[in-house]
Amino acid sequence: MTMMNKLMVWAALASLFAFVPLTAFAGPYEEAQKASRAKEYTKAVSLFRPLAEAGNDDAQWYMGTFYRKGQGVEKSYEKALYWYDRSARNGDPDSQYELAKLYYYGDGTAKDHKTAFKWYLKAAEQGNKDAAYDVGYAYKKADGVKKSYKKALKWYHIASDNGDDNASVSLGIMYENGEGTKKDYRKAGKLYAKAAENGNAKGRAYLADLYYFGHAVNVDKAKAVQLYREADLLGSPYAKKRLAEFGYDNPMPHDKAYIAYLKKDFKEAISIWKKRALSGDIAAMVNLGNVQKSVASVKDYKKAKNWYELAVTFNNTEAMVELGDMYQYAQGVPRDYGKAYALYKQAARANDARGVYALATLYDDGHGIDQNMKLAMALYEKAAEMGSADAKSMVKFYQDKAIKDARWEQMVANLDAISARVARQKRECDELAYKGNLEASRRSGQYYTYHYKPPTRCLGSNVNR
Repeated sequence: MTMMNKLMVWAALASLFAFVPLTAFAGPYEEAQKASRAKEYTKAVSLFRPLAEAGNDDAQWYMGTFYRKGQGVEKSYEKALYWYDRSARNGDPDSQYELAKLYYYGDGTAKDHKTAFKWYLKAAEQGNKDAAYDVGYAYKKADGVKKSYKKALKWYHIASDNGDDNASVSLGIMYENGEGTKKDYRKAGKLYAKAAENGNAKGRAYLADLYYFGHAVNVDKAKAVQLYREADLLGSPYAKKRLAEFGYDNPMPHDKAYIAYLKKDFKEAISIWKKRALSGDIAAMVNLGNVQKSVASVKDYKKAKNWYELAVTFNNTEAMVELGDMYQYAQGVPRDYGKAYALYKQAARANDARGVYALATLYDDGHGIDQNMKLAMALYEKAAEMGSADAKSMVKFYQDKAIKDARWEQMVANLDAISARVARQKRECDELAYKGNLEASRRSGQYYTYHYKPPTRCLGSNVNR
């Protein structure tokens, strides 16, 4: 057949197939996957088996898994080993990883850590992050291979970079203890924080140690204890031991919703809080508002606003401040300083420190109301007396500013007009930066992070001289 005739045939076939539903081409593999997803394991086994026997490595992985878990067949580690071995030798990294585990724990065969390491390494070299962690562990502990901190660091880094939180913690420990590298508490802290942020119990517990003892961070025992308590809720025996050792209890209830939140299972947390909120639980309403306002994966400003508004009807001051923030910063609603002011004032009248502080910032900046520094300072001082750390910072800032202003006025008297203008602009930008970063600190917390962005006029070279 000439090339021209082939092209004509292919064109005709393409035209014909364009009108045939794709499902018409679904083969045994797709049907087997469908049965497996539907948990129809007996059917899935009958469909995967001939494919596996014909050499399909994905089907072989499925067969190994069915035998390992006893799904659709009688549980048999020996048969799981057989199928994983066939698939692993075909180059499938997931089967290589599962085969390694069988050898490591002696399931279906004698324990053989050297053979386990061989398969962990093959899987890791093909990008399996779980295997990369195990390779790092083997090199660190001399488990089936000669000890090498250097290689352990390498593989822990690879696993951590690919999202393995246990690897991040293990890598942090190596930096904290100086194993195969110089001691570096800052790197350790970043790695622990990375794991903790993803709901890892060990990451929280070891990060707590850094805050408790002041390693590369300022000593903050209150924050350390909070982290220990959260790690304890997540099941860390180390955190429980630390709390007992330092003489602290853990009054935090083993609340399923909060634990789901700590584990970053936001959908589960929302599901539990929603049931409670509909039963009249005000704290659950506020938690729903906080999560749905700020967590990217479940963000829904409309729902957050509705939950806050419901909590406000029960005079909840936290909801008042959070809803006020939505209006002040235009989070899912048009910016409305008037509504923000009313909500902050309502919270302030109920003696809420955050409400008093937020109200002070509006008078300080003149947002939606006439600027009134005298009233702003009075509110800052009141909020500071009520325990607001942000308010204490602002009181100190303005006290220091008054001293610096007097010195500055004297200095300006000796400057020419151009230098005075540049100095004045720099001073204004420094003030904006301080207040902006403090505001970022206030708005960043358990649920989200906010960063201060300087105005354009504060980015010029003249200001930074």
